[in-house]
Amino acid sequence: MFMVSTALVSASAGVFEVRAQDAGTSPTTNGPRAISIPAQPLDAALRAFTRQTGWQVGYAAALVSGRTSAAVAGETDPLVALRALTAGAGIEIRVTGTRTASLVAEGTIDEAAAAGTTVLEEITVSSSGGGVKLGTESAGDTGTTVMDSTQVGIRTSSGDANSFLRGLPNVQYQNDTNENAGVESQALLNTKPQEVSISGGRTYENNFILNGIGINTITGTEEPYDTGNRGELSDDDTAYNADRIYGLHSQTVFVPTDFVESATVIDSNASARYGAFQGGVVEYELMQPATDRLRAFASVEYESDDLVKYNLATEDGLNPNAIGEPEFYKKKKAFSVTGPITDNIAVIGQYSVTDAWTNKAKNYIYGDELVQSESKNEFYRFQANAETDLGLFKLEGIHTDYYQDFESDDYRVLEIDTATRTYAGKLENLYEFEDFSLGGVALSNVSLTSKITASKSDALNLGGDNTIRNWISTYWRTISGTRTKVFESSMLDWCRVDPTSTTTTSCREGGMGKERGQGQESYTWSQALAGDIGNGTFRTGYEFGYTEAHRWRAEDYVSYTYNVAQAYTALRAANISTFTCNTTEECYGEQFAYSKTVHKAYDIHAQIMQANAYLELDQTFDWLNLRPGIRFDYDDYQGNLNISPRLVATVTPMEDFSISGGFNRYYDAANLSYAIRNQQPRVTTYSRQPSSTGAVGDFATTPTQTYYTLDAADLKTPYTDEFTAAINFTDPFTEGEWRFRYLHRSSRDQYSSRTPTNTSYVLTNNAKGSYDSLTAEYAKELPTATWNPADNSLLAASITWADKNVSADSYFVDEDDLEKRISYKGTSYTQAGFNAVTGNMDIPLRAQVGLSGSFFDERLTLGLAANYNFAYDGVEDTDDNESIDGVLHDIWDDKAFAAVLTVDLSGSYKFASVDDHGMTLNFKVVNLFNELGNAKSSNGNPWVIGRTLWVGASAEF
Repeated sequence: MFMVSTALVSASAGVFEVRAQDAGTSPTTNGPRAISIPAQPLDAALRAFTRQTGWQVGYAAALVSGRTSAAVAGETDPLVALRALTAGAGIEIRVTGTRTASLVAEGTIDEAAAAGTTVLEEITVSSSGGGVKLGTESAGDTGTTVMDSTQVGIRTSSGDANSFLRGLPNVQYQNDTNENAGVESQALLNTKPQEVSISGGRTYENNFILNGIGINTITGTEEPYDTGNRGELSDDDTAYNADRIYGLHSQTVFVPTDFVESATVIDSNASARYGAFQGGVVEYELMQPATDRLRAFASVEYESDDLVKYNLATEDGLNPNAIGEPEFYKKKKAFSVTGPITDNIAVIGQYSVTDAWTNKAKNYIYGDELVQSESKNEFYRFQANAETDLGLFKLEGIHTDYYQDFESDDYRVLEIDTATRTYAGKLENLYEFEDFSLGGVALSNVSLTSKITASKSDALNLGGDNTIRNWISTYWRTISGTRTKVFESSMLDWCRVDPTSTTTTSCREGGMGKERGQGQESYTWSQALAGDIGNGTFRTGYEFGYTEAHRWRAEDYVSYTYNVAQAYTALRAANISTFTCNTTEECYGEQFAYSKTVHKAYDIHAQIMQANAYLELDQTFDWLNLRPGIRFDYDDYQGNLNISPRLVATVTPMEDFSISGGFNRYYDAANLSYAIRNQQPRVTTYSRQPSSTGAVGDFATTPTQTYYTLDAADLKTPYTDEFTAAINFTDPFTEGEWRFRYLHRSSRDQYSSRTPTNTSYVLTNNAKGSYDSLTAEYAKELPTATWNPADNSLLAASITWADKNVSADSYFVDEDDLEKRISYKGTSYTQAGFNAVTGNMDIPLRAQVGLSGSFFDERLTLGLAANYNFAYDGVEDTDDNESIDGVLHDIWDDKAFAAVLTVDLSGSYKFASVDDHGMTLNFKVVNLFNELGNAKSSNGNPWVIGRTLWVGASAEF
């Protein structure tokens, strides 16, 4: 599955004899992409070309000596760009592989040696980083890392495309303070993308882009309605909040690894064309339609409890509840078909699905039957490309259909199934202009990209019954110092009595409401113009967007809580053991509903209009490169015009050595999380009591309906100012790429909340934060040698120190909250204030090494990814509490966290191959050495997964 397509071009004339493709045929794995190369010496231009595209180009040094390239800018096919660079130089291009080409003098005869001519030694130019590129063609992109499909595949842990981000600098995804790391069924079923923090931003402050389509949730992923704000269901839960939507995610489309062609990660010095983030930008490019012939791809992968190593991670290493190792499996399948349907139209269709299954035991009182749970994550895609006289048209549609069921082990049958359903599409046109002048200024290689996008996404909770009942099964009292069972229900034949229990037992049945959800519908129109001007390039563009947000509960949801006569002193004294029902609502002789809570149906909508524009120049003056830019953003929800200056300056005192410094401002994306939660009905509670004779009537009192008030008016848009410094160079000893960086961010006007009453949340701009990091990175495509028998191989490594300080880690954190307090070294803190004092709750010093290579004519591919967390001092919850001034506090204390090394190994072996067809066996070992790190589990979930094996196969036709 992980094919390293970097075969070196041969140094002999034989390279021209091996069925070279015609130069007019585009390799199928290379579609149009952003390429920007100014006119310069041809040799330097070819090196820039290989860095930007990942291609390898072979040529004789004398062939390009003294020649100057043309300029290339805009969205274009790599082969088209290569033709443009060599135009007028008397050079022919011979495509020799998927991403390889040779340059020869025009009129060269293939059998050059037979004709008595001399074939000069051919050199091969390729990016020294191979499948990992530290930066792009722009000198200002010092915070950008680009990975090809092979490197993305090697670094992903379990098929989720986002997991490749784990080892990158300035990306944080781990939580060493998790005190309940034990695996449970919902974690096993969850195959959604991993949430990550980039450069100190919150997990919902990144900008994810898929083939030019924004896939970000602007309706909010956090809720104010429950403690912890976990967002995902858990087997640890015994109560569920009917006001919140479970399963919300920062992305609306879940990208599968199988179809990723390249991934670009920007953690700093972002171009002015990127906005709406305070963390980072992640841009996925998927496979493009093949233009040469029909091609197909299929793959399967499998993981199960038989292929993982379970470890007990409780404090004492014991399993007192004798809980068995969880059973589960995950199956992945992916299919792709692509090819031309006419001489100018090519299409691609793709489908992937991940099925997961597990089971768990019910609470004893609900029987011995195991609860079966499953999830399904489906991804559909279709794209058609058409080359016309009016440019390249792209029509694309994408669909994510995610479903994960949940049944509580602490209810008879309570289901809360979470689902995400997204439809997204675009129509795009890329038009290239002839060179022209504007006001006396020469413009060349100008391209215009026009695009319209549409998307609709809903996150759903499907809970079955709209009513839940909390019955009394047994009622116990202490009589004369002895625990005595004074009531046992005769109605609940489905609820067993625990013979070991001496406490009152409730048995619960019902659902969590048939349907509630949250969604968004978005439309955008944009145009982007790029080309060459002066001593470099320019970019400018604009976008208009409209989004309608929606949050709803389809029907009223009602919860009843019951009581028995033995619970009332007056009835016991009168020797009354049954009730007289003068009502038809939830009353029976042995027990009645004394409390009713009602969550009313609602349907809330909010709209937002957005507009943005940007202008950016990238100019080189001998040894100085300047990339100034400016971006304007406006939305009619908060009514703020946000101006984001961007500037990067790069000095290159010598070849392959540069020093950069930058200042940038990033504004947060428009956020409708408060708007669609405003005026959501609060729960209404009704109660009643029996008379002295045991008579029960209707719920007579009707409380006043109240609503949540979430006020976000008259606020500033949160923003982050960034200062960067970087040194890039190629060292003369290993010829590898080095990048040293310093990053400082100051976040201002950040959101947090005040709660003047328990029904109201007022958004404020009172929070702030900072992030500092130092990184060192290295990438090198290793040569084949005695010590390295690989056909081709790549080494990439990095080390990062980071320090993060935030005063509120959620826009629902209340800076004056008196209920959720923390005691640390005898001092009382709010959760927000505690984060500000302790500062870095992340892992401050991390290192990563990636090594990949192919062997035996690229039949065998191996990849190794190692991540090392250095030891550090942090804090943790002690699970104790104390009262300070009458307020209960959780006690936190210092803790030394140990160093942790995790290693992942992946590989593939092509056991059958004919021309472009092949069959391949694949495997991946996650956490090869079964490292538990600092994880701790509870007695309720004692097992932690260590080493994990995935096995699979793939076929190419």
